[in-house]
Amino acid sequence: MNIELQFTSLKNEQRKKKKKLPRKIFDIFIIVFILINSLGLYIGNILYKQTFEINTREELDQMEKYKNTFNEVRYNSLEKESISIASRNNYRLYGTFIKNGKETKNTVIILHGLSGSRWTAMKYADMYLDKGFNVFVYDGRNHGYSKGNNTTYGFFESDDLDKIIDFIYKKNNGGIIGVHGEDIGGVAALLQAKKNEDKKIVSFYVVDSAFSDLNEYFTLKFKNKYNLKYKFLIKPFIFYLDEINRIKNGFYLNEVSPINILKEIKTPIMFIHGSNDSVVPKSMAEDMYNVKENNKKIYIVPNSEHGETYFTDEDEYTQKVNEFIDSVLLKSN
Repeated sequence: MNIELQFTSLKNEQRKKKKKLPRKIFDIFIIVFILINSLGLYIGNILYKQTFEINTREELDQMEKYKNTFNEVRYNSLEKESISIASRNNYRLYGTFIKNGKETKNTVIILHGLSGSRWTAMKYADMYLDKGFNVFVYDGRNHGYSKGNNTTYGFFESDDLDKIIDFIYKKNNGGIIGVHGEDIGGVAALLQAKKNEDKKIVSFYVVDSAFSDLNEYFTLKFKNKYNLKYKFLIKPFIFYLDEINRIKNGFYLNEVSPINILKEIKTPIMFIHGSNDSVVPKSMAEDMYNVKENNKKIYIVPNSEHGETYFTDEDEYTQKVNEFIDSVLLKSN
């Protein structure tokens, strides 16, 4: 009898242990899951601060620093208007409207790159003033004097550009409007171009040194920054960066992907890129050019780095852009 009781007791204990084992495995899984995600979100937040919350306002007034990149004498002689525009995202944008010496309603809007301002965009102004356009340059979101608490690599910046285009359209009704964007300014231009398909306000876009996809851009950026051999090593942390960005800004990185919308854009686009660009590979420009079905031109500038294409060969750059604009205007007549 005692032997039977002991045997029964032993079996009951074994059953209890078997029941406890799955529970322990589940508890361990939950703990590991929490630890991995906590670490991922922690690193994702670090990456977020290194991208979306970088300091872009070290020098508010950069005219003195960049006045040698444009014709200062002509700039001072031309009629100018300081412009303040309320964005659709509850902050103000500040810029300068430069009226051409010859009467015209035609205007080119120039967007600067990351950590720049209207003054870094002014290097392109003479080219368009010579071509007979008015020029509007402005400080992008979270840059220069414009407000906004972070940089979104083209997402909200494209809304800002759209608002500015509406302003210029009303200001010079009937005039031709062109957009020239560098770096993230070029990305904002491409994203806005999709909105333009309905409006048909902008006649052409010139896009210099722009990336094709934000997710891929960040992947390459951090792969190179941390000297990783393979891209897949950084991908998990880009996932958490994406989650942090979604929580703070309300959009996913894959929503900033010009290459995925180019098939829908019929407006003429000129892609410009430096052959030696170490920030955004020239293959991104080539891929975007190949995806766009028509009304396109590409100019790969030999021996040129990121954002330096104009200074590499100003005469050839100007000639290529003028040829593109002439072809656009010829088709529109």
